[in-house]
Amino acid sequence: MKALVSCLSVLLLVSGNTPPAQAPQTADSCHFKVSGELAKPTISGPEDITALVHVIEQPDSPVEILAIDFKDSWLSVAHERVTEQLRCTMKIRNRSDQQVKALELYVIVGPSPSSGQGTGFGGFPGPAQTRSLAPGQEADIIGCGGGGSGSAPGNHIRIFVFVDRVDWDGCLYVPSKRLAY
Repeated sequence: MKALVSCLSVLLLVSGNTPPAQAPQTADSCHFKVSGELAKPTISGPEDITALVHVIEQPDSPVEILAIDFKDSWLSVAHERVTEQLRCTMKIRNRSDQQVKALELYVIVGPSPSSGQGTGFGGFPGPAQTRSLAPGQEADIIGCGGGGSGSAPGNHIRIFVFVDRVDWDGCLYVPSKRLAY
């Protein structure tokens, strides 16, 4: 009985000294407003590439893709395999009320955005001297420097383009992705 009371006393002391769990505080810097409707992105480059490009709808994204150019890119699909060499330039715009410090954009080649190979690029979207993107500011980003090969079930391939994440002071935001299959 003494052993049981001693064990319960120790357990009570240990649990009594544990601070109560608290809900995480939300930082003011993670709140933002977006302005206006999303623009329909302009897609340019070789016709066999542009026909496959799908810019994923992201209405809650603080950064929007205005245009993407696949000049000097190529892609080949045969025998359920894909080989590609993508070179692209994107024009983006900060549609939020926050100064964007960094972001990641992705270009995924595959049957869906969650499978297949992907080419991602990120960094500082603004001019080198500021290293940020002010609200309403546009910037050109050069990316898609890679190439590779992978599977193409049923020889069906698409090129998915989306904003993967946006960073600003004290906040990392991952926009939703809406894609109808």
